[in-house]
Amino acid sequence: MSKLVEKIIRNARIAASPYFWGFTAQRRIRHPDNRAKMARFLARRRPQSAIRPGSNATAGLDSLVQNMNQQGYHMLSGLVEPQQVAEMRAYFSEQKASDPYRPTFGRFLPLTEARPETHVAFFDPETVVKAPHAAALANHPVLLAGMEALLGCKPSIGYIAAWWSLPGDGTAEHAELFHRDVDDWAFYKFFLYLTDVDERSGPHIYVPGSHNRASHLDIRRYTDSEAHELGPEVRFIGPAGSCFLENTYGMHRGLPPLDRPRLIFQVTYCLMGLPYAPPAPVAPLPQGCDPFINRFYFKP
Repeated sequence: MSKLVEKIIRNARIAASPYFWGFTAQRRIRHPDNRAKMARFLARRRPQSAIRPGSNATAGLDSLVQNMNQQGYHMLSGLVEPQQVAEMRAYFSEQKASDPYRPTFGRFLPLTEARPETHVAFFDPETVVKAPHAAALANHPVLLAGMEALLGCKPSIGYIAAWWSLPGDGTAEHAELFHRDVDDWAFYKFFLYLTDVDERSGPHIYVPGSHNRASHLDIRRYTDSEAHELGPEVRFIGPAGSCFLENTYGMHRGLPPLDRPRLIFQVTYCLMGLPYAPPAPVAPLPQGCDPFINRFYFKP
């Protein structure tokens, strides 16, 4: 199958989503100030939560909001236990995944059956939400409180993902090149490293403050030199369990690993809905979780 046909198939899946037209509309508005105005307008019409200032969930909230608004990312500590990380890594090491850019490769075990051409191996939604601690982490009170403070309303869990980035010759493709995500009027992503990440195992890279910069707004891949016109980069390096929040409207990329594979878990919080979510919920709603926040993945 040609690359053109594979691209058509991917785009057709997105277009089938009920959120496609809203998703398409917001991608036409690129200036950060205009996007923020529309996000505030929509947030005032969305549900509010019962999270109150002064609760354990809001401890350190001012720092989180300030960092996210100013630099576009915030490092988190003490959120995930080592045992949780180990159990998630063990689970995903035994599950089959697929190459989203080469669907004809089918499903395979990323660490033992991936073809040399494959850079990333993504797990399907059912596999991800069944992972140990996945639902609990996506609904962690600290994350939900932070998302509500940033969005101005109850967040929606629009996308939950996990994938392996696999070692190769260092040649980057797709999201391994600098780019902006343009997923919703306002959205934020939680990243959790499930493996140790150093310079040679595919660190995530971000250009601080670029989420507020009104230049380099085309939806395309950028060269390193183009991205660095927005400012110097930061590289997220650390042991398994390292986690952070990021506004990925800012310029970012994931370096292709050279020596060791990288396993990452990600949750996208947004205002509306994303076409990347499954067409219908794929698992029962965990006890104590908010039905509205979880409506795209979990059914009450």
